[in-house]
Amino acid sequence: MECRAPKEDEFAKILIEAVDQGLLFLGASAQKAIYFHLEKDYSVKKEKVPANVEAFVNALESIFGAGALVIEKSILKNLHSKLGVEYKEKKNLKFIDSLNTAREIWLNQRDANVISLQTQLV
Repeated sequence: MECRAPKEDEFAKILIEAVDQGLLFLGASAQKAIYFHLEKDYSVKKEKVPANVEAFVNALESIFGAGALVIEKSILKNLHSKLGVEYKEKKNLKFIDSLNTAREIWLNQRDANVISLQTQLV
């Protein structure tokens, strides 16, 4: 069984929600079909996307070709919104790199907020 920090578990939950909303961009039926194919053809279950981001991205690119970029952008926009992190599209930055950057910014903001709150309580 995986042992992750609570912050990483929270990020994973937020990422799954962002993927859900990002895929919903194509409609509810398409979202269900994509999840079905991800699991059946690529062995990527919805709840395991955060641990298998690379496999998820490869599957999207295999299914949609260049169209995967539109879905990835939708997911990133939703993720940034949920994290309260400003989304700035960068043309040459890959999905995984953008996701990791958002994670780092969010974790650093959370740490700064916790330190600030602790300082106020002292």
